Amino acid sequence: MKIRCIDGSEKEIEECLECGKCYPKPIMKTLLSGRKRKPLERQKPCFGVTRVTANCLRKSFFDLVEEISYPLEKMWVFSRGHAIHNFFQKDMPEEDTEIFKEKKFALFDLIGYIDAIHEGILYEFKTTANLPETPQEHHVLQAQAYFSMLSPEEQAEIKKIIIIYFSLNGIKHFEIPKRNITPFLEANGTILAQALKTGIPPNKQESWLCDFCEFKEFCEKADKGEYRKKADNG
Repeated sequence: MKIRCIDGSEKEIEECLECGKCYPKPIMKTLLSGRKRKPLERQKPCFGVTRVTANCLRKSFFDLVEEISYPLEKMWVFSRGHAIHNFFQKDMPEEDTEIFKEKKFALFDLIGYIDAIHEGILYEFKTTANLPETPQEHHVLQAQAYFSMLSPEEQAEIKKIIIIYFSLNGIKHFEIPKRNITPFLEANGTILAQALKTGIPPNKQESWLCDFCEFKEFCEKADKGEYRKKADNG
């Protein structure tokens, strides 16, 4: 991951940690903590849940194969969300929070961390600038994906699924249907795995979010047939 500084320059994380130009070093260390991680070696692709439940699989593909720089301000958004998660998880038993789950498919593995399962309720926490009127579709799919990754015995113990949105202006929660979406996860994950193998981006899902996408330049090249990543023949 590269960081785009306030002055517009790009730096590696190590450079940012040594630089006190944007923020004091203790602040930078906190903002960038845990951002550089070495991926585990696997025999087949491994996707996080958010990759296969995203609004656009083409964006998920580019996020996997292209290195772009992220604005330093975005690190504050990430860190703030993490802090809010921790705040609301601290009074739950440790074994009820950050529950790791993995589900294996023919062409890929799927992994994710459930924010909390407490007293029979599966919780998905989201931080947002503005509280929504209804839960966002990809957040619903993400929470249902976590439910789908539970064993049948674990699923039987879940009474309900609740998405909770936190903003600086308040808190809002929604109960969503318990639904096993394993076929959906397998279909989307397979599309991503095949795209990595061929180097050809998946079809895009157009929406108003396209104007704000970090990968807009790559996407436009793909639309013109000018983009192709070196295929993964591993």
